Amino acid sequence: MRICTQYTQLAIKKLKSNFLPRKNVTYGSDIFIKNSSFLGYKNITDEKSYESFINWSNQTNFLSQVREIDERTGEILGYGFEGTTFGIPGTDNWVLKKYNRGNFVAIGNNEAKIIEIKDFSPKLNVGQTISRIEIPAGNKYSYIYYILKRQSGKSIGVPLYAAEDISDINIKSHLEALRTLAAAPQETFDKCIKDIEYITQQGYEFDCGNPYNFMFDRKKQAINFVDINDKLKDNNTQYGDVLYALLDGKFAINFNASDCDIETKETAKTLSYTIINKYVTAMKKANAKFSEGKFFTELLETDMLNNLLKSPSKEKKMTRLREMGLMQ
Repeated sequence: MRICTQYTQLAIKKLKSNFLPRKNVTYGSDIFIKNSSFLGYKNITDEKSYESFINWSNQTNFLSQVREIDERTGEILGYGFEGTTFGIPGTDNWVLKKYNRGNFVAIGNNEAKIIEIKDFSPKLNVGQTISRIEIPAGNKYSYIYYILKRQSGKSIGVPLYAAEDISDINIKSHLEALRTLAAAPQETFDKCIKDIEYITQQGYEFDCGNPYNFMFDRKKQAINFVDINDKLKDNNTQYGDVLYALLDGKFAINFNASDCDIETKETAKTLSYTIINKYVTAMKKANAKFSEGKFFTELLETDMLNNLLKSPSKEKKMTRLREMGLMQ
């Protein structure tokens, strides 16, 4: 317990130093070269493009397999309120998604169709949709499916639907996610910040309420994203909301308010401080700024940030962040 507490104090001290007002610094153009697939987005995923999918589909007669994948043979990769995602046998480039609403519609096709959906981010794989599939069901109805680029990595933390279940297995998943991110190199967070900037500049936003929309690829040491389809509705930069998700936001808040043992909570805080430190370091390099997003507001109200920013008041904490050059 003492060792953990001492380590926490060191982490807090290091993190506080990162929140000092920043000086004008010019960073080299090659700062993201090491261990980063960003590299100005030169690593375009051609093997996952719509054209590549069409070629593969024709070669494998994929359309004849879609209903079988849905009903019997498909490996379920993800299941939630929105829909179900299946692995596709024979390829790791794409996944098949069925939405819970709108999967059976009045479209009287005589034959199965693949319809292209414009790839809004051809230079960066964010698990985006590249095509819609319509399978005739008879009586002027069709089954509707979507093809998404398959993302690599393991989902972070505890899924939103389980965020109120402070069970041993969820605590283990929470700590595992924090340990993984805390151990990641600084370049991982540098790339993450640049990716956030790129996606928001395209006019899209992240679903930060569910940490399962964020994945960590251990092999590439990269933070990857899925479920990025909604248009940006305001001027939210989303840097704060993404940080909330990476810290396993909703579960972390519920866990910290629970009656779990202090030592375990102390470990989680220590790991969270390390993640915040690396994330803020990357933001400062990129001259990125927090904004008042829905989930960042929740994060500002946590005890951890109360201590770091020396105030329980959300307004005063935002003022403090502006003074530090970290808030719009």
